[in-house]
Amino acid sequence: MLATPHIIGGAAVGKLARRAWIAFPLAFGLHFLLDFTPHIDSHALFGSPYGYTRPEIIMGILDFLLGVVLVIVVVGRRPGWKVMYGAAFFGIVLDLLENIPPGGHWWRTSAATGWLSTFHHHFQNNVPPSQWLLGFGTQIVVLAIAVWIIRAPAKAPGNHRNV
Repeated sequence: MLATPHIIGGAAVGKLARRAWIAFPLAFGLHFLLDFTPHIDSHALFGSPYGYTRPEIIMGILDFLLGVVLVIVVVGRRPGWKVMYGAAFFGIVLDLLENIPPGGHWWRTSAATGWLSTFHHHFQNNVPPSQWLLGFGTQIVVLAIAVWIIRAPAKAPGNHRNV
């Protein structure tokens, strides 16, 4: 999955959970769930079995920056913003650890962390570029739901209506 849905999805978890000790691990776990949904990413579009390609790197960087800017614009200084920003980070941290050199190679191959990398890749549900509508469509839905959650007015505690 692209970075942007991971980042904004993590922020939405932060909005819902409200507490860092709950939000951060949930956002980290959401990463696996999002990777399990059918998606397309920069590696599927521009990758090579021989390593990262220049277009793949450029798309990855632009995608990450888009996610950061989107979170800043959508979250801003809304109530709970610190938890939402932290959860946004935890929503993408696994991809950062695996893909940013030189630490990425160590992360993927180390006895201490390689198991998590293997586990992470087990969840990937990448679709081929020929199924781009499905691959991008699921991510657009994630973005729309996450933005809606973040922008929805917070309900005051104890302000429930009995119907």
